[in-house]
Amino acid sequence: MGYPDPVSLNFGAPKWPHTDDMPVARKVTYRNLGTKDVTLDLSVTATDPKGRPAPHGFYTLGAKKVTVPAGGRATVGLTAHTRLGGSGRGTYSAYVVAKGGGQTVRTGAVVQRDGESYDVTLKYIGRDGRPAKYFSSGLFGLTGPAAEELFFLSDVSGTVKIRVPKGGYYLDTQIYGDPDDTAKGVDWLARPRLNVTKDMTLKLDARVAKPVDITVPDKDARQVLAYPQYVVREGLQEGVFVESYAHLRTAHLGPEVTDGSLVQQWSGSWVKGDDEQYDILVGGKVERLATGYAKHFKDSELATVNARLGASADGKKAVATPTGWLPDGSGRGSGWSVPQQALSTRKFHLSTADKVQWDTDVDQVMEDEDGGLTSEATYLVHPPATYKAGRTYTRTFNTAVFGPRIGGDLGIYREGNDITGSLPVVADGDGHEGESDFSSVRTTLHRDGRKIGENKDPLTGGESFKVPAADAEYRLSTSVRRDPRVAPVSSRVDASWTFRSKKVRKETLLPASTVRFTPKVGLDSRAPAGATQSVPVTVQGTAAGENLKSLSAYVSYDKGRTWKKAAVRDGKISVTNPAKGKSVSFRAAAEDKKGNKATVAIYDAYFGK
Repeated sequence: MGYPDPVSLNFGAPKWPHTDDMPVARKVTYRNLGTKDVTLDLSVTATDPKGRPAPHGFYTLGAKKVTVPAGGRATVGLTAHTRLGGSGRGTYSAYVVAKGGGQTVRTGAVVQRDGESYDVTLKYIGRDGRPAKYFSSGLFGLTGPAAEELFFLSDVSGTVKIRVPKGGYYLDTQIYGDPDDTAKGVDWLARPRLNVTKDMTLKLDARVAKPVDITVPDKDARQVLAYPQYVVREGLQEGVFVESYAHLRTAHLGPEVTDGSLVQQWSGSWVKGDDEQYDILVGGKVERLATGYAKHFKDSELATVNARLGASADGKKAVATPTGWLPDGSGRGSGWSVPQQALSTRKFHLSTADKVQWDTDVDQVMEDEDGGLTSEATYLVHPPATYKAGRTYTRTFNTAVFGPRIGGDLGIYREGNDITGSLPVVADGDGHEGESDFSSVRTTLHRDGRKIGENKDPLTGGESFKVPAADAEYRLSTSVRRDPRVAPVSSRVDASWTFRSKKVRKETLLPASTVRFTPKVGLDSRAPAGATQSVPVTVQGTAAGENLKSLSAYVSYDKGRTWKKAAVRDGKISVTNPAKGKSVSFRAAAEDKKGNKATVAIYDAYFGK
């Protein structure tokens, strides 16, 4: 025996409305390369587009046996009765299996059957009234057989014809004057609802779009980013990046959307000089997308946030990025950032309307010889903050004392028989969550005094410990070290938490606390040498407030070789700042009234200058 010729059969694609749905015949030919006749037993197995058995008789064989003469060929017919597919669409597959002569061979067969589908013809017209050469266009399925499918539309003639299943879609199109230069104009045409129930022709004419005009109060500020978006439904949105709103025109096509699912938002960034910028985000639910839009912001509508950018290592740069968030599933706006020298301030003017909230990420970055930037440490405002118009706020990032932070959703968790630490080990002095490059990490878990696990996760939540179900006492410990080229302060942080736990059904926050030290330091994490200051000592977590059973604090001036107990009075300890170029270290232990304990040791907490 040899093999079938061809090895697969294509029965074509019967089109809706299937007036041509007639039985289609093909032939399977078998070769016999041997010296004896071979009789083959034939069978066919067929499936519908969902992998279920196809309707009985969809594929039929002309015979159940065929004899292939020695050195010759034999043929059997295979017929696809496509009308038996009803109104179903998709691929109906089959395999013809032939057994005989000590061999088994298979031949594939497919019918790509069209369900109720229609031709949609789209004509793209540029600002000059001629067929558009440059456009980006997509048809996205919302309901029906093509739900979640995206059809990219492109043709240099300016006309596209596509056949799609009956259903609901949205159509998004950008027509460009020059695809490589948005300054030559972008016309954004969006039809958020398109019901395909018949053959149709749609015209996408750039001439119906109207200008977008969004400005900030300072005429000397230069726009560097415009990012408008619309949300068709939660998790499904479209946007377009342009350098300036002066280059953009927009238009809504088709009917209104009255079910409350359509959201539109406008975001953008403007810069002034080396250390000042404007960032806006406005929007909300709409029934029609804007055909042209104008908004001229006033100083009275903006909040000012002075972001003080610290670094304890010399010569560092910082990148601060504000990102706005709108409620009601609107999503996030754009974020613009410009590197600048650390130990400086960046001034942000942020919009406040439409219940916008802002987070701010600050990265300490290292610049390579080619000018590329790599983040060494990141600190952020979380949860996002709400600012009031006309007010000025100050936030300080990346300054001492760095140490663990607990509260809100930050802490130690158990789910089933897994225990996980999920908290920043080196939150900055203002309490911003963050992370840093570490030169070493060692995290361990003890159960009733016996070590049961170890990993290199600095409590980011990336790794968990598997534990027995029964109740026991646990001690989770972590020790991290930082290269002084990244940060000479908090060069080593040790922390531990002791608590009891047993199996739980759902994710549960376990009892944990920590102690924070917040001395007055400069952006370089240094303080005047020899001066005495009162350093606030704050307990976070289950031992905070009236739940505190005991608290002790210690100070070291020799990098932790010796410690001296410091009395905590009114939530503060008295500290003499270290000599110039020298450091002070802190250690603390806290226990809540249920016996849960926490310790923390912060080496090189800050330096004298």
